[in-house]
Amino acid sequence: MVPHKDEKERDCGSQHLSLVDAIRHAEQNLRCQHLRLEPYWGTTVENLGQVVGFQLSSRKRWRLDYDIKKGVHVNEENFDASPSNQKVVHRVIGTSSDLQVRLQWRKWTSGADMPDKVKEEIEFLARDRKR
Repeated sequence: MVPHKDEKERDCGSQHLSLVDAIRHAEQNLRCQHLRLEPYWGTTVENLGQVVGFQLSSRKRWRLDYDIKKGVHVNEENFDASPSNQKVVHRVIGTSSDLQVRLQWRKWTSGADMPDKVKEEIEFLARDRKR
């Protein structure tokens, strides 16, 4: 499936009935389903300090996300692929709330050691808010 002119990502072409199914499909596309992956830490104000997905490298990763238009979905990112295949979205049908996403982020985060870089970014934002 080709991305729409205005979009940077394309749909994976499958209907995923569960989050696990969407993650497995992303890992299969990235060819990392049996490899050790590192936590991918959130980079936005909404998810800073949370593990939002997992990465094989800084160029290959997947992350769990939610927005009103797409609902719960997994973003697959492979910056070694051709431009039309660098960003693929795996939508999970039948889910319409970000609660599932936030709970999963917390579960992943509870088992991970937060890197110093993430701690420093949180401290920086906290200082910035006090001003």
